[in-house]
Amino acid sequence: MPDGRLGEVISVVARRRRWTPEQKLALVEEVSRPGVSVAAVADRHGMSRSLLFEWRRQVREGVMPGVVRAEAAPALVPVRLVDDAPQKEAPRPPPLAHGSAERPSKSAAMVEVVLSNGRVLRVSEAIRPEVLGRLAAALEA
Repeated sequence: MPDGRLGEVISVVARRRRWTPEQKLALVEEVSRPGVSVAAVADRHGMSRSLLFEWRRQVREGVMPGVVRAEAAPALVPVRLVDDAPQKEAPRPPPLAHGSAERPSKSAAMVEVVLSNGRVLRVSEAIRPEVLGRLAAALEA
């Protein structure tokens, strides 16, 4: 350099991060919320915006590695609200297996789902939708 200053040497080696399918889905879900931008989420997590757009496309098309696509498209089902008539105390469900992830909280209400084949499914309102879907599909068969 003409004025005697040395040039700046940048020696940072950027490594590619590995994202688990759970992390990818969490980020795609985050950008799917109303008012949230892909740019803001990508910048906050230090990732490429184009990568986040690519993950959204993969989820939409059902081709993201490690993610299983639902066999059937979501469908609307008829719902009928009934008055809660006084009943005898319902039998307590059997205790859940040790370490089960589906423990209803003490304050969670129970939801009763009557399937089209007449079977009744009683679950905590806190149940994850994908778990409820698998249970209903198994009981409908």
